[in-house]
Amino acid sequence: MDDGSAEPLRRRGDAVSGERRATLRDVARTAGVSQATASRVLNGSVRNVREENVARVLAAAADLDYAPHLSAQAIARGSTNTAALVVSGVDDPYFSSIAGGVTKAAEAAGLIVTMAVADRSPSGNSRSSGRCAACGPAPSS
Repeated sequence: MDDGSAEPLRRRGDAVSGERRATLRDVARTAGVSQATASRVLNGSVRNVREENVARVLAAAADLDYAPHLSAQAIARGSTNTAALVVSGVDDPYFSSIAGGVTKAAEAAGLIVTMAVADRSPSGNSRSSGRCAACGPAPSS
C-alpha cells in the first residue's frame, strides 16, 4: 500500500539522515492491524485486542523505532503535559529561584516547563501575551 511517501522508513539501528520517522499508520501496516488497534496497544489500552496482535504491534513499533508524536497526542487528548512560566528576567536571582522551584514541582508532576522571558517596557506593560502558544487558547472569562 503506497502512502505517497518517497522516503524510506527508518528502522531500528538505521542512520537518521534524511529518513522519515515511522508513524502510527506505518506500525499498523507492518503489524497487519488497524490504526485503532495499533493506537490501543501503544497507549497501553489492550481492551478488545488479541494477545497475538499486541505482540505484533509491539514488535513492529520496535522494528520501526517508532516514537509517538507528542504534539499529535496533545491535540488528540485536548491537553498537554506542558506548563508555561513567564518571567521578567532570568538573570534576577528572585526569578531564577522561582523557576527552579517551578521546574522541580513540574518534574514531580510529570510536566515539562516551557519558559518565556517577558520584555517589560518602561510603561509597565509586557510584550509577552502571558500565554504560551503550546498551551492552547486562553480560558474564556
